[in-house]
Amino acid sequence: MNQFRIRPLLLLAWGAGASLACSGGGAVNIGNTSVIGAQLSDYAATWDGYAQAYTFMPDGSDRVRLTIGTDGHGTLRVGNAALLPAPTDPNVGYPAAGQPDLFTGPNQGLWGGVVYPVYAAQVQQDRIQAGLKPNDYYGAWCSLQTPYYIQDSYVNSGDAGYVPNFVYYCLPGAGGTASGSGADLQCFTQISAPDASPSNQQVDCGKFTLCNKNVCECTASSCVSGPVVPAGTLPSGYPAELDAALDSTGKTLTGTLALSTDLRVTVVLTRQ
Repeated sequence: MNQFRIRPLLLLAWGAGASLACSGGGAVNIGNTSVIGAQLSDYAATWDGYAQAYTFMPDGSDRVRLTIGTDGHGTLRVGNAALLPAPTDPNVGYPAAGQPDLFTGPNQGLWGGVVYPVYAAQVQQDRIQAGLKPNDYYGAWCSLQTPYYIQDSYVNSGDAGYVPNFVYYCLPGAGGTASGSGADLQCFTQISAPDASPSNQQVDCGKFTLCNKNVCECTASSCVSGPVVPAGTLPSGYPAELDAALDSTGKTLTGTLALSTDLRVTVVLTRQ
């Protein structure tokens, strides 16, 4: 009689203990719950593929290549154009052939012929996201530039009225004019000096265009491709962004290459 009454109590006590073990603070290993694409190292590889219904200048290829390291550092290259030669002359525009077109301004997307660094790579909701800067097309050229401390405008300082505003720049003056066309095209930057009338200095029209389009940002010591993005900025804070996810095999990476606020391209990449 006593044995019949005690056995259910023992079973109840065992069940309560099991419940506490599962709901308590201690971890219980119930198997591997990792998801492919949940960590940055899942994307560490060389990838090769294409952009859907989109081609890159100057060769008209849809090819896209991506390399990602386990630390998130990597590069992206588009198109099949040969890599451009490194710039050597800081006083002329880059590239010397004039692509992108110097009359329409600098690169508004990603062009073939250069290798773009990827920035701030992270994994969010099982997708890799990384920032890109189209003006890295001119990164090596910007690094050759001499920073000039110039007056670029006047600002309202309140009680003191309008006072000169000075910045570091890749031309010895701000603004300027262009005249002529074709082989006769001439460009001049306007130099302002304290207590003196502005004067014009002739400069190469390629350099004139790129500097006035702010492809470079300068400090007292150097110039780099713009914009300068603060450390800790998320990939969405860069001018362009890659956002892509792995398939269940981890061999195909599909996502969006946002080249601007109104241009988004689907890319499909295969692990090499």
